[in-house]
Amino acid sequence: MKRLTKGKNKIVMLLTLADMFTWGPFLIISALSGIYLSSRLGVDAIKFVGIGTAIYFSTRAIFQIPMGVITDKIKGDKDEILLLATGIILMGLPYTMYPLISQPSHYYILQFIFGLGACFNVTNWRKLFAMNVDSGIEGFQYAFYETMISFTTALISVLVGTLASLGQTHFDVIMIVSGCIMMLGSLWALLIYSVKKRKTNIKKK
Repeated sequence: MKRLTKGKNKIVMLLTLADMFTWGPFLIISALSGIYLSSRLGVDAIKFVGIGTAIYFSTRAIFQIPMGVITDKIKGDKDEILLLATGIILMGLPYTMYPLISQPSHYYILQFIFGLGACFNVTNWRKLFAMNVDSGIEGFQYAFYETMISFTTALISVLVGTLASLGQTHFDVIMIVSGCIMMLGSLWALLIYSVKKRKTNIKKK
């Protein structure tokens, strides 16, 4: 009980909530994307998904180091928080546009946007989390985060899987709603500004 009380770090909680909204829906939706796209792009959907996945990871690979270098040069954490929120929005936005996909190029553009958003998200989220964990209970706080993400993903997987099996119309709605839920994660990131006493809220001379 004492460890749980000590572990009530508001920044850790907000970052965990941001990821629950962002990565919770993504993990199951990404697994179903191949099935969804096959009905829109035909039998070659697997090939298109492979190319789209390459675009996503290549985009992350190209932009992540410059992102880290830039945020390291700016003191304080306002840039990381703003970029994290922006990244979450960019990650959710493509899924709201999935029902508009009619050719592979549309999917590739959305994957590029998603990759850029993931770059903004992952680099800045990890930096904020690592710098705000409490000394002595780092393991507990990382484990708490992983536990919450796992439970959220499990719950969403059952719900999405059930709804997706009802037909294409429901599948379209699921994609749009999932994208909107992901973007709502940006609100939790922005709420970090309201926590004045945070380790990263320091301006060094």
